[in-house]
This record gives sequence, C-alpha cells and structure tokens, in this order.
Amino acid sequence: MAEKKLSKIITPILLLAAISVLSFFMNKYRILARHFIFPLLLFTLPTACDPLFRPKKLFLPSKEGLKLFLWVTLATLVFYPPLFFAYNLGFMNRALATPTTNELMKAVTKGLIAIAVAAIPEEFFFRGYLQEHVFSGFDKKILKIISLKNLFTSILFGLVHALAFLDITRAATFFPSLLFGLFTEKSKGRIFYSISYHVVSNILAFILWTFVG
Repeated sequence: MAEKKLSKIITPILLLAAISVLSFFMNKYRILARHFIFPLLLFTLPTACDPLFRPKKLFLPSKEGLKLFLWVTLATLVFYPPLFFAYNLGFMNRALATPTTNELMKAVTKGLIAIAVAAIPEEFFFRGYLQEHVFSGFDKKILKIISLKNLFTSILFGLVHALAFLDITRAATFFPSLLFGLFTEKSKGRIFYSISYHVVSNILAFILWTFVG
C-alpha cells in the first residue's frame, strides 16, 4: 500500500518541481509572459500528464461547504484588517496612507485579475489535483482537523510561492492554504469555496495595502 501511494505521487511532484523551477527563472529574468505561463501550466499539465485525473463537478458549489465558507469569510473580514494594521504600523513601522478612489479601484481590479491568473489555476492544481487526487490516500487527521493530504499540499503551496516570488515570506501562504484545503474537504473534493475564499483573501489584501505607505 505504501509503495502504491509513493508511486502515485512521483510524477506529480516532478511536475510541480519543473513548474517551480521554470517559475523561478521566469521571475528572476522578469519574463513578461510569466503571469500567464504559470497558471496555464497549472491547468494543462495535470490532465495532460496524468490519465487518471479526470475531474468531474470540480468547480460546482456544495451545500456541505457553504456554512464553513461563510463563517471563515466573516471572521477574516472582521479580524484580519486589525491584525494587518497592527503588524505593519506597529511592528514594521510603516505609515498609514489615505488611498485615492483610483488606487482602491486598481486594488479591486488586481484582485479580480488574480481570479484568472492565481485563484482558479492554483486551486485546480493544488486542491483539485494534488490534495484530492494525488494525496487522496492520506486521510489521517492531525488534531482531528487537518488531514495529512491537506498538510502535504499546503507545505508545497508555501514552498512554491516562496520560490515563484523569490521571497521567503511568501511561504506564509502555507496557513491560508490549510483553510483552502478545509473548504475542499468539507465540499467533498470540490473547489468552488476554496476559489471563492482565495478571491476574497486576494481582494482584501490588495485593498489593505493601499492604506499602508
């Protein structure tokens, strides 16, 4: 059983390694098309290289995941902004800024663009493919909340972001990734709510950064 699990993850991990290395060099040399090439690879490689991965109803919402999504989204909107400002203004000594309407609109626009270039392809690859297909046999829970498949996927999610953006602090995406994984598990493997929360998180972050100088 252990050998079957190991053989199942070798090809996907090699794919992810190849994507990460390519992303690293695209960012290092500032290749303009990198923002489109990376999500395209996340979308096409799983179905092209893994004949066993044929997702069905992956993007549809589910009744099971709605309640968790609403509660977590509400908690994020209430608690994340104060923590964001406390960290940036108090700990990082940044100044508070007053954004213009144009700057706010640009932040929202960036968040909406990120739906296509980040939220959807990343959730498709990491949650739909890696977590629910590649690591599907690792269902054992840690502290009765986080499954091993969610943990493994989130570790890779953080590492890839750190490498892709050439910034070690991006590894902190490990933590929201755990939430994305919970939404997917609660939704019986569907990624509608993980995408939705990914979008909310991105737009909120872009807006909050306009208030920091």
